[in-house]
Amino acid sequence: MTRYRLAHLSDPHLAPLPRPSPQALMSKRIFGYLNWVKNRNTALGRTILDRLVADMKSRAPDHIAVTGDLVNIALDEEFDNAADWLASLGDPADVTMVPGNHDAYVPGAAKKATARWAPFIDGDVTRGFPLCRRRGPIVLIGVSTAVATPPLIASGRVGPVQLSSLAALLDRHDDAYKVVMIHHPPDASLASGSRGLTDDQAVRDVLAAGCADLVLHGHTHKPSLRYLETARGRAAIVGVPSASSDGSHHPLASYALIDIDSRQNTVRLTRRGLESADGPFKTLSTEDLAPTPAVV
Repeated sequence: MTRYRLAHLSDPHLAPLPRPSPQALMSKRIFGYLNWVKNRNTALGRTILDRLVADMKSRAPDHIAVTGDLVNIALDEEFDNAADWLASLGDPADVTMVPGNHDAYVPGAAKKATARWAPFIDGDVTRGFPLCRRRGPIVLIGVSTAVATPPLIASGRVGPVQLSSLAALLDRHDDAYKVVMIHHPPDASLASGSRGLTDDQAVRDVLAAGCADLVLHGHTHKPSLRYLETARGRAAIVGVPSASSDGSHHPLASYALIDIDSRQNTVRLTRRGLESADGPFKTLSTEDLAPTPAVV
């Protein structure tokens, strides 16, 4: 296979939110529930998400990468609904996801979420994070930044155990185009403090030393493109908005297509999304990303 198309979406915050029990709200969940009722109930809609997925599928991606925040306040019913939604995207072999901070909203939630969504998280030969899946000319390596945090805190952490394994996986796959999936951006200019990655610099050091080629993230609900210098070129760090946003609080929904052509030695980023909430999905921008020796 000389051409490979990877689709990237994030932060669908699946609607509708199931009605939580009073007991469930006796935790950090009360803050997320009130935010949903006040803001997200109308700003993040299933109709827009369904339209985005339909447009994405019409572009025939070879693989779909989902970078977290499938749910809102980590209710068991939300995990079940998200499992059904992931299955609607495609076969687990063709869909890979990593969790976000909302998927780990309260203690114990991350473990439940990853168990429920295991077919879309398990690596080719191992379980747990970092996950590793080899597909055509690319290798997908997913790390989890999903940790339970106090109220009004949305930070994430990779941790030394994952970082050690990530470094080994990056070194092991120098013959592939190395794509790292992560929810929180490994760039403090995009998210920091109570919303950032607490071990941001350590993650960047591993990505640079391991010569990652592409990093896909969500979390910010904004489109972004940054670069990280590595020993064999620049790693593009690509962020996308919420896949369900109507634009009232954050940028309108969009997703990314990354076309990797090993014969032409090119990598192209295309963003498709909305210019108005009731308008059609269209191509918003295209940009050639610097290829590296991994594209062979």
